Amino acid sequence: MSAAKRHITSLRDEYAEMTRQRIVAAFVETLEDDAADDISMAAVAKRAKVAERTIYRHFKTRAELFAAAGEWIEDNVFSYIPFTSPDELPEIFRKLCKRFDRHPHLARAIAMTRAGRRVRAGFRRHLIDQHHKAMAPLVQHLPAKEVRQAEALASYLNNVLAWNAMREDFGMSSAEIADAIEWALTTLLKDVRRRDAAAGSGKTGKSPRKRTTTRETTGVV
Repeated sequence: MSAAKRHITSLRDEYAEMTRQRIVAAFVETLEDDAADDISMAAVAKRAKVAERTIYRHFKTRAELFAAAGEWIEDNVFSYIPFTSPDELPEIFRKLCKRFDRHPHLARAIAMTRAGRRVRAGFRRHLIDQHHKAMAPLVQHLPAKEVRQAEALASYLNNVLAWNAMREDFGMSSAEIADAIEWALTTLLKDVRRRDAAAGSGKTGKSPRKRTTTRETTGVV
């Protein structure tokens, strides 16, 4: 391929990527503005200033667009914060509350609408896996049922759903919500450690139970 053809191909690829990103950004803006359960591709196309068929050239299905929007939101708006210990969760949630405050309509849409739930499905699975790994050292001796309960509670508390419920149902500020979540998480983790220590002391000499995977124990996002 000649240098001229390579240059043209490069420009086409660059333009295609710019169009793709413009479509994703338009979808997120529509979700934030309308908070609708079902966002029409016509509305997204109008906001992105492209033909509706152009959307389907870049995203073969709505699911592909929703997944791309989830990645865009995670990278550009709320930003995933990695952690290795559940003790880090209260401070992480406090930071997330500040980000939710900067985009309250988008945060609510992600929490409450059908479209929003589909958008956040990917990064929720990521977070659930991260909670599973972080909780593992604390629940080495607990029965599977209690492990599932502990992981589910920690995951739910570190969640935009908790922020939205406390904000809308109780009129709490993000600072108040963060304080409440810290209280709940600290209490939960203290009790988990107490239970695990008690279970461990009662199982001395026994083979450790088989740990179940996140996919086996967690069925909701």
